Amino acid sequence: MRSYYYDTPEKIVSVEDLKAINILYFPMNMEGYVEQLNNICETRGYKNRDEVKLNKDTPNLEDKLKIFFEEHLHDDEEIRFILDGCGFFDVRDGNDQWIRIRVEKGDLIIVPANMYHRFALDENRYVHAMRLFTDAPKWVPINRNKVAAN
Repeated sequence: MRSYYYDTPEKIVSVEDLKAINILYFPMNMEGYVEQLNNICETRGYKNRDEVKLNKDTPNLEDKLKIFFEEHLHDDEEIRFILDGCGFFDVRDGNDQWIRIRVEKGDLIIVPANMYHRFALDENRYVHAMRLFTDAPKWVPINRNKVAAN
């Protein structure tokens, strides 16, 4: 995982800085992650999980990426464990500045509920991620432009 300010990539954002805005990061040992993952799930109350793969052969990939990249929030945490590939979560700091978080194989990230964010793939256009949920799997975005309009 590497995080930095979107407009000034040389300005690194530490794991501690992310934690200060309630973003949690867990480096996972890919050789034996099951026990570590199960401990996180038990501690945080995650009862369900599924896996998603995005790649150049994914039907309607561009439409999906456009939806993921629109700034949005969820009323639940967004938990992603990257099993392979790479992507970017962009989140806003306390001053409304974009922080870009590069996640790759072995990274588990938790974006808190009600935090605006967006997601993009890197130039390889591939990610295989496990999604974790407290209840039934769902992904319901609340787009920022729609909230602002109300």
